[in-house]
Amino acid sequence: MDGRSGLLPRESFQVPLNFIEQMQPVLDAPEEDVWFDAVARLAGTWGFDRVLLAILPRPGMRLEDAFVRTNYASSWRQTYIDEGFAYIDPTVSHCASRSAPLLWSPGLFSTKPQKSMYEEAQAHGLRAGVTLPIHGPHQEAGMLCFVSDANPTEGFTNQVNHSLPDLALLRDLVLDTSQRHLSAHAQALIPKLTPRERECLKWTALGKSTWEISHILGCSEAVVNFHMKNIRAKFGVNSRRAAAVIATQLGLIDPG
Repeated sequence: MDGRSGLLPRESFQVPLNFIEQMQPVLDAPEEDVWFDAVARLAGTWGFDRVLLAILPRPGMRLEDAFVRTNYASSWRQTYIDEGFAYIDPTVSHCASRSAPLLWSPGLFSTKPQKSMYEEAQAHGLRAGVTLPIHGPHQEAGMLCFVSDANPTEGFTNQVNHSLPDLALLRDLVLDTSQRHLSAHAQALIPKLTPRERECLKWTALGKSTWEISHILGCSEAVVNFHMKNIRAKFGVNSRRAAAVIATQLGLIDPG
């Protein structure tokens, strides 16, 4: 069985009459923990005992900085992070460029590293699942995964086919109701720059060289390079130009 996307014909997507009532706990949740618990409980009523939500609030963010909420086993999450599985996970690469749901299957994990990752996941109760990509109106990107410890058989595929309309609607609702949580997460990740670092970045954005910046600021080139090294580390990038672009996007500097 191969991984498949676009599982359902158009006529199967019908909004259940009690949809709003089902989703009300997600809409009403006052706090982040309560909100995600409501999502997980709702997924449980459709036969999925594990849920993962991962969203990058803005373009250019590292995968490691994603907003992640899940009821996966903590041991699996730590292994996933330590081994850098996000960079080989086929569900992640699918969601980066596709919008259709992706049904998990053994055939989806085709390379040796992916097979090893899938075997490890199975040991933590993650055997079968469906991943719904997230592409938000403010350039958010991510995924919502619904997972079961059941074997990925035809019966599981039928279960997904039956539940997918609800899952897709829940995905959209989760994105809408996540905005305040994403905002707080993104703000916490914004690098804290010193006034001199802001000046260095501003002049970098205007195309000035290290020598020119040193004369503008009245300091040595070594001092400018010291600030630039710290700036690159704070933004997690390899070039000052990349840092300047990100800083401009975040409103940290105004190159004018």
